[in-house]
Amino acid sequence: MTRWSYILRKFFGNLWHRPLAVLGSILSLFLLLLLFDLAWVSSLSAYRYYDMQISEIEVEVFLTEDVADTTVPVIADAMAKISGVKKVEFVSRQNARDRLNDIMGVDLLEGLDENPLPRSFVISFEPDYLNTENLSIFIQNLNRMRGVDEIMFPNLWLEKAELSKRLIGDFLVLLGTLILIAVMLNSIHAIILSARTRMEELVQMQLLGAGPVFLAIPFILEGIFYALAAAVAGWIVMYYGMELLTFRDIEIITPSFLEIAYFCLITAAVGMIGGYIGIRRSL
Repeated sequence: MTRWSYILRKFFGNLWHRPLAVLGSILSLFLLLLLFDLAWVSSLSAYRYYDMQISEIEVEVFLTEDVADTTVPVIADAMAKISGVKKVEFVSRQNARDRLNDIMGVDLLEGLDENPLPRSFVISFEPDYLNTENLSIFIQNLNRMRGVDEIMFPNLWLEKAELSKRLIGDFLVLLGTLILIAVMLNSIHAIILSARTRMEELVQMQLLGAGPVFLAIPFILEGIFYALAAAVAGWIVMYYGMELLTFRDIEIITPSFLEIAYFCLITAAVGMIGGYIGIRRSL
């Protein structure tokens, strides 16, 4: 009990006797971790935006002229049974003409004896099915069906969207790694400076027989405190800022409470390692 009371007394003493240094260390870590928090929230929001856009992708399948109207329901039923298909909507020639009128604002086919527009199916999919690989397989299956003339869907846009999501994820991992390294280096530097202010006391304690682990614990706790305080403060500021800001057509997505808790624990562990390395270099 006496040992732990000494350790806690020295830990709080390190903080109390160096308030400006403590504040500076926490503030520098706070800015680093806030940068990662912003990148994390931005990446999650970008993921949600891309997912919403991808979920609206539809494939339009045009039919050949020789397909009889009585065969259309059979083809529609065959398409609906393909895995991942959510809905199959038939677009008749008249429906196609009405859509063209809505887009152009004028009936471009007025005066023609026959409607030259093709019949088609508009196919929507389950959100989990929508990716380049699945749609490629789906298109291959459609091309084998009789009566299919042409297939249209935004494949180039989908490929770019998936690439953008991968790049966002890779950037977040790289940024997180660099920031954690910076947090550790900052913690090491802060603990070395803290140990130097108490070097005479540490030397005296070593002469009295105190072991390196016993002497290091207050400084390790100090490293944990710096990192954990900065991480918690960063998320408090993030949530307060998000309450004040709104964006049109963009939903701000935040990590779950459990993910934030894990992030704070990881940051505290990095601070602990930095504190240990810092005091080991001083003893």
